[in-house]
Amino acid sequence: MVITLVGEKLAKPGLEFIYYGPGEPCKTCRLARVCIGNLEPGRRYKVIKVRNIEHPCPLHEGKVRVVEVVEPAIEVLMEPRYAIAGSKLTLRFVDCNDPEKLDLVRPEGLFEGDTVKIIEILGDVECNGRKFKLVKVMREKE
Repeated sequence: MVITLVGEKLAKPGLEFIYYGPGEPCKTCRLARVCIGNLEPGRRYKVIKVRNIEHPCPLHEGKVRVVEVVEPAIEVLMEPRYAIAGSKLTLRFVDCNDPEKLDLVRPEGLFEGDTVKIIEILGDVECNGRKFKLVKVMREKE
């Protein structure tokens, strides 16, 4: 669990967001260490709790709220031979050039080379004449 700040309109339990990096106003903000210092660019986060603390923010239309976030489980396509529930492995993206499946081939929040734990096998997906497994994974932090 990570403590961070999000815009007041985004401070809702269950909301997921991708952190893309600091905005220009963040570079001189006194709250930057708490707000963005705990987040990794390119990662997906899910708000699990909103605290009753707010601060002014020029980037988020006036105010930010203190929230608790976690990295959620993410769905990704995987080679069937590696898709074993409960196993940990180094993530390798599959070769699939179907634009409709891009969110499953290279989901935002995961990077090739991440260590992940397979939480659940969700089913089969075909692409380029091959069958892949759709799995739900959690990133394992080093």
